[in-house]
Amino acid sequence: MVRVVIEHKIKDPEHLDKAIDVIREIRNEAMKQHGFITGETLTNVDDPTNMLVISTWESRDAWDAWDKSERRIEMNPRINKLLAEPYSVRIYEYYMVQRKRVMSIL
Repeated sequence: MVRVVIEHKIKDPEHLDKAIDVIREIRNEAMKQHGFITGETLTNVDDPTNMLVISTWESRDAWDAWDKSERRIEMNPRINKLLAEPYSVRIYEYYMVQRKRVMSIL
């Protein structure tokens, strides 16, 4: 399982509602993809133009398939035009999984 963190910096505070709408549309498409588990959107309390989208995927391969899909590529310009700078993507996995030391609490 991986968590994907996408950081968006919206160029104009007046476009925040539009950005949220586009992010929701992108998430709705992502939800249809194999391997999607969940997603959430956070805004910085001190700077609402700084937003994080965090999604959880079954695997890196599932994320990569969505990230490179025709539908995602087709939708990207809609969010890109609202951004002050290109969005950044970081992919994380649980440390214990990475080290192959998965422990059960049961």
